[in-house]
Amino acid sequence: MRSLSSLSTFSGLRHRNYRLFWTGSLVSLIGTWMQGTAQSYLVWELTRSPLATTLTTLFFGLPSMLLSLVGGAIADRVDRRRLLLTTQSLFTLQAAILTVLAFGGWLQVWHIYLLALFSGAIIAVDAPTRQSLVPSLVSREDLSNAIALNSTAFNGARVIGPPLAGLLYAAAGPAWCFLLNTVSFLAILYPLSIIRPEPVTPGPRRAVWHQVREGLDYSRHHALIFALLLMVALVGTFAFTYIVLMPVIASQVLGGGPRENGFLTGAAGVGATLGALTVATLGRARRPGRIIAGFGLAGAAGLVLFSLSRTLLLSMVITAATAGAIMAFLATTNSTIQAYTPDALRGRIMSLYTMALIGGGPANALLAGVLANALGAPMAIAISAVLMALAVIFIASRYRSLYDLDTNEEPAPVEPTPQLVGSRR
Repeated sequence: MRSLSSLSTFSGLRHRNYRLFWTGSLVSLIGTWMQGTAQSYLVWELTRSPLATTLTTLFFGLPSMLLSLVGGAIADRVDRRRLLLTTQSLFTLQAAILTVLAFGGWLQVWHIYLLALFSGAIIAVDAPTRQSLVPSLVSREDLSNAIALNSTAFNGARVIGPPLAGLLYAAAGPAWCFLLNTVSFLAILYPLSIIRPEPVTPGPRRAVWHQVREGLDYSRHHALIFALLLMVALVGTFAFTYIVLMPVIASQVLGGGPRENGFLTGAAGVGATLGALTVATLGRARRPGRIIAGFGLAGAAGLVLFSLSRTLLLSMVITAATAGAIMAFLATTNSTIQAYTPDALRGRIMSLYTMALIGGGPANALLAGVLANALGAPMAIAISAVLMALAVIFIASRYRSLYDLDTNEEPAPVEPTPQLVGSRR
């Protein structure tokens, strides 16, 4: 691990606190992907309904959409490490309940929906806290690299977790996938108990709703951040149709089962990991707005090709390329937002990022389920791809401050300027 940190691609790992946090997250996320893959296919197996399968994502995303702003305000008020210990413990409890229900033979679809709702409420606090903790674990020059490595861990776990879940599901059933996820949380709980982040000076203590309004005002008056958040929200609404419909594609379109579902999801993990590593290697981009738009359009093109494929191997290759483009889009967007955000507001701005990304899940799930029921899963994915491309083109042309951004000319972070709202250069 130390030899890796000497490479520019992994420079964030030279910081002990971040190295412990990152490795623990990687192991825990493998379990998370195992549970998510098995859970999604189980709902499909029990219902044989594309809409019912996508509703898990809807129930997970709803609390994030409603509570993320409050979660970000909380992250700016309390010790972020201790808060993450709490949220990760609650995730462990959720996984344990799912495991007990599955092994006992009591698990029903409504249990999965209810536990997804519970997890969504936790992630509304966990995600902005996790994002805002990273700057206190690394130096400023390694921040972009650390953010990209976070994406690498998330998607590297997707390379291992879903295929393993597919094989284990086929051999022994979904309960064992849920059990391994429960145990995997120990890998992140221990590092969180021993790391000591750099202290962060909090902003003035005000009522939570006042702090929420401060975060909203900052993003609303900062044209660059507003455009980036809007881009993430729209892409998050359309880009992940192929993920929520993966069990349907694996079964109905490709004629497979849980193994094929796991392989497809794992292929997406391979591509997304490579996309995140590419961003980590390149570091801070000079023209991030153009890179973001380019990756967004590439992801949309990949979704169209994926909707046309009818063979497993070709679908895996296209999935990898598409996921790589989408992850590079998200990693570059995330690091650009963080570069232009003051630390005292970081939790609240990252809660908006979480709300934009995960909060788009309910609309994405509903769109995917309704279109797939009416027109079939491939057509649902193709329509989402076209809408995603149109969204990227609209925002890139409407907010020239994003598309023309040159980081060599404009220092980061900058304070919000009301005159910038909707400005064009």
